[in-house]
Amino acid sequence: MSPHLPLAWAGHPALPEPVDGAPACPDIICLTWSPPVTVLFKAGEPSRSAGPAHWGPSAVVFLRAGAGIDQAGYSVRRVAVPALAVLLLGAGPGQVSHLAFAASIPALVVALPVGVLINRYPLPTVLFSTNVVAAVFAAGIPVAATLDELTMTHLYVAALALGALSALYSAAAMSANRRMAGPGRLHRANSLYTATITTAGFSGTALGTVLVSAVGPVRALAADAVSRLVSAFCAVRLRGLLTKAGERAGRRRPALTEISEGLSHWARDPLMRPLCVALALTRVGASLTATLLASHLFTTVRTGTTGLGVIMAASSLGGLAGALAAPRLAERYGTGPVPIAAFTLHGLLQIPPVLAAPGPLWLIVLALAGFGQFAAATCTGTTQRTVQQEHTPPHLCARVQQTTLRLCNGTAPLAALAAGGLAALVSVQTVMTLGVLILLLPAWALWRSPVGRLGTTDSEGTA
Repeated sequence: MSPHLPLAWAGHPALPEPVDGAPACPDIICLTWSPPVTVLFKAGEPSRSAGPAHWGPSAVVFLRAGAGIDQAGYSVRRVAVPALAVLLLGAGPGQVSHLAFAASIPALVVALPVGVLINRYPLPTVLFSTNVVAAVFAAGIPVAATLDELTMTHLYVAALALGALSALYSAAAMSANRRMAGPGRLHRANSLYTATITTAGFSGTALGTVLVSAVGPVRALAADAVSRLVSAFCAVRLRGLLTKAGERAGRRRPALTEISEGLSHWARDPLMRPLCVALALTRVGASLTATLLASHLFTTVRTGTTGLGVIMAASSLGGLAGALAAPRLAERYGTGPVPIAAFTLHGLLQIPPVLAAPGPLWLIVLALAGFGQFAAATCTGTTQRTVQQEHTPPHLCARVQQTTLRLCNGTAPLAALAAGGLAALVSVQTVMTLGVLILLLPAWALWRSPVGRLGTTDSEGTA
């Protein structure tokens, strides 16, 4: 048996030989990689050594680099595809809206099956294959455009496929990040991962805008395809990444059974349920305000594109600061009080855009409010993910994670549609005020739940 396989029988002399490719002792996992090293631990138990010191700093760097490059490519595509549809194909507002829907709906459809899938296959394989297939779909758009064969149907199909692949990659990367965190380092690992994604998202959006202006949307999408291949290379470097045999050994159960198990755990757990409710309420409130924010800033506040760019830049810096500050805040004040305070701050800082008027002073206020909003949002998200991972059995982590994403993300499109309908009946400011009130409910919900009594985490390490 090659020592280069990520999960293999190493022929350890203290154990009987495997039968049909599986160890004769089913509760023992044997992990080997190059250079040949053998690590044994009981299935279902946390691997205390599966952290950065065990995998080496280069493995963690490759994981975060791959995730960051993937997010940057995704952000470039979000700018380039609508521009391509409008400039090259003459798409109208309705077609652009349908294109955005096609890109977002796969995440809702595949979220629950993805939680099962990433427990059945080695994570480096999932990360590599999703990026290679995504590169093919991304490259197909500029190739078809060059051959003068591109149609809106091509863009719809590519948007659906790339949306599903992005959801799969993101879930696998978050699961890998959890498994590679060392004892006492889970919150910090989540913090650095979120900071990487936030920075890459902002940089990708800026790069996409520059590329579309400088070389056109076709070549910008070619750059997206290249980014997928670079991210795939990073996944190749993770071939020794742990995939617990306890999660994928033995006879597989039906996917619906495993999905149901994740849903049942979420519904019964006293911590997961209020956290998910709080996140869902946040999605509803944020959708009510964000859907109308750009229009409000342009028409009422008259920020212009430069002012909007300043606000977006400040917001991105806030997101980075919030992600990096989350572990220290949780260590000092506890993982219960931190998200409650952050949820409250996030809701209150939605008030300045509602009250804003034209003028440079209000632009400064809006930039500071955007900084605080995104800092609170990433601080909350990082802390929430850590609590969820630390209080969920390792074999259920991926499924509970995807259940939470599915239930929360499912509310956003409905809230966005409701925002448009309500704005036709009442004023934009009224709809945004309603969003602010809803954004204050999550803090109240968590304060009344067991989450509000949580202290510091990571004391026991993580799987």
